[in-house]
Amino acid sequence: MEMIKLPHGVWSYDPNQPLGPEGGFGIVYVGNSLEIGEIAVKKIKVGLEDAAHRELRFADILTKSNMEYVIPFYDAGEDADTGNYYVVMARAEHSLEYEITSGRKFSEAEAIEVLLQIVKGLLEVPDIAHRDLKPGNVLFHQGKWKVADFGIAKVIEESTSVQTLKDCLSPQYAAPEQWEYLHPTHAVDIYALGCIGYALLTGSPPFVGTTDELKQQHLHKEPPVLKIANAQLRSLLGMMLRKNLETRPSLTRVKHLLEEMQNSESQSTSGGLSLLSNAAALVLDQSAKEEALRLQERSEQLRREKIAEEATKILIDITDYLLEKITIYAPNARPSQGYSTKPGQFYYPDRIITLGTAKLSINFSRFAKIPKDAFQNSKWDVYVGAIIEVKQDSLRPYEWGANLWYTDLGKKNDLRWWEVTYMTVFSKSPPCEPFAVEETSLADLAASHIIGNIQLGAKPKLVDDEAVDEFCDRWATLLAKAARGELQHPSRLPID
Repeated sequence: MEMIKLPHGVWSYDPNQPLGPEGGFGIVYVGNSLEIGEIAVKKIKVGLEDAAHRELRFADILTKSNMEYVIPFYDAGEDADTGNYYVVMARAEHSLEYEITSGRKFSEAEAIEVLLQIVKGLLEVPDIAHRDLKPGNVLFHQGKWKVADFGIAKVIEESTSVQTLKDCLSPQYAAPEQWEYLHPTHAVDIYALGCIGYALLTGSPPFVGTTDELKQQHLHKEPPVLKIANAQLRSLLGMMLRKNLETRPSLTRVKHLLEEMQNSESQSTSGGLSLLSNAAALVLDQSAKEEALRLQERSEQLRREKIAEEATKILIDITDYLLEKITIYAPNARPSQGYSTKPGQFYYPDRIITLGTAKLSINFSRFAKIPKDAFQNSKWDVYVGAIIEVKQDSLRPYEWGANLWYTDLGKKNDLRWWEVTYMTVFSKSPPCEPFAVEETSLADLAASHIIGNIQLGAKPKLVDDEAVDEFCDRWATLLAKAARGELQHPSRLPID
């Protein structure tokens, strides 16, 4: 046994007898006290000083409290001899995790009672969000289930370092906002309590898998439908597992609903009310699916917007390189640019360079946003686009244009910048060709197997990376022809 001296007394513990696996901030050992008898001693990890001090401060608060559903704390602080930090608490009989992993399935009435006792424990410390609520932190002590380990809790109104705590969440019980490293509130405890409810009734939390799989499920997937008789309990767990933290019920409301369920068990429920309860559960299941779908769609939208923004920056660099090359070889060329923007959005600079009566322009704003399903017929996945054109404003006016698409050409995930030109098929008096289209629907049909008036004017040509110089040379040539009044309809279409 090792002796430790803390602010409120002298304690001993056996470093060879851990009480369970190591946690986020430390490990708990079997301990002993002359006055109390058997105790549990938690040794705080070295290297987590900021978080450790936070735990010790909370432990100090709890040592001064006499609570019914929170595991008793006896002492906390720095050992006078070793400088290590410890928390001394009551030794429980076993954890809720032990019960679940041992194969015990709780009845609906038992699950309600366990959840209610946990909620009462959380309400006994109303200013602290636990933030790591899980079966391993719910202990059976003196005939009651009690909340333990406020090791990564925080006072709700206090600013804390989320980065300090981000690696200490428990993946199977972590709320969506914890995966995004938002500051915790009691809503994370409500979500974890919902996960615990699933574990009590089914033997496992609602989501299982690797850490990455769990992250995606907590963020985007609705929990599996619980096949239990108590529709009220099923509805409550669904409410607690809502992805949006603002729509989850409060701790006080959860306590009230659980107490109502306990009371209703001893009373007969009419057929109409029973049907209504089941109907409410079905509505909740549907709303959970819809919420998960909305969040998944929003996440996909944000992902696409990020890729589109990065792709636009790549194209800006390419077109700036093109304009730089033109001004080097044609010093009298006059470059200019304008910005097409919306508040809070990325800047889309339209590039223009004029040489005599000829003008080359790149418009970034027309296709700054492209919906995911805009190219359904061709199966191209297009994130963003631009239009590049050369105009010949002389005795023989002519325009030559193309669309620039950031796409995989339907080849799945091989995203590149492509130059795509278009032509007409059935027009008796063809316009200037090849040209750029102004509507994604026309570009989609032209790239598909559907026969229409507008088709591809050439095979798509790469624009980025190893193809940059070829792209610049192609459009520098077109600008030179336009400046000399030589731009005209190609001898054949498609060009290649």
